[in-house]
Amino acid sequence: MINIGKIQKLTVDRKINSGHYLVDQDGDDVLLPDNLGPLNLRIGQEIEVFVYLDTKGLPIATTELPYAQVGEFAVMKVQDVKEFGAFFDWGIDKDLLVPGNEQKVKVRPYEEYLVRVCLEEGTNRVFGTTKFGKYLENQEETGLSMHDQVSIEPVQRTELGHKVIINKKYLGMIYANETFSPVRMGEKYPAYVKKVRPDGLIDVSLKPLGMSGLRETTTLILELLEESGGKTFLNDKSTPEEIKGMLGVSKKAFKKAVGILYKERKIKLTDDGIELIKNK
Repeated sequence: MINIGKIQKLTVDRKINSGHYLVDQDGDDVLLPDNLGPLNLRIGQEIEVFVYLDTKGLPIATTELPYAQVGEFAVMKVQDVKEFGAFFDWGIDKDLLVPGNEQKVKVRPYEEYLVRVCLEEGTNRVFGTTKFGKYLENQEETGLSMHDQVSIEPVQRTELGHKVIINKKYLGMIYANETFSPVRMGEKYPAYVKKVRPDGLIDVSLKPLGMSGLRETTTLILELLEESGGKTFLNDKSTPEEIKGMLGVSKKAFKKAVGILYKERKIKLTDDGIELIKNK
């Protein structure tokens, strides 16, 4: 079945004057107009396309890929505002309509908003929404578990930290007091799931959790010691700001990692800080 509002791989089946018909494994077809795809297609060639409904309500394919497909979130810019809704730049030739009753706050032209792409059952109408309540409630069924590695994109600064898109499908938070390096809006970062909160948001961390995270911190400490001649003034009396500035980790993580290195006899504690034990 050809899925409306989704990116999918289809096979070139036949050529007509206005374009090529593509088919799926079930034999269902959709037109890829010449102006929405390459001209040098071969019969039998597999091609990745996005399928949506044109102004007549008919399925149409394009090799342009949208910022988000059905079920995904993306930050989009308002192109035009009408009484019935607003049109957003979707990253393809067609703009995405966010109806007025799907706007949490009335949007304004040329401003950017976080939008979820949705599909209306029965009509296959694709639309956007800035109302996320019911989608957050369903995030408990994501199948994501603590420690799972995910891809995040920071999209909004808040008093607590940054709201992020997780794997393009879910919304979550990274907290300011757990962020020890600069975070840029719109960039992709690897992160780790901490928990799904009662309000549906998923807490994530930029650092691995548990022992894997501590091992990463021990490596940072050993590298710092190697680069500074085997000694550093950092110790358990150092301020959180000093530790964050030199290692980019919290004081709590630093103290745990120092404990591990001390038990492994890789460092010794001195009045001036910590010192690397050289193997003879």
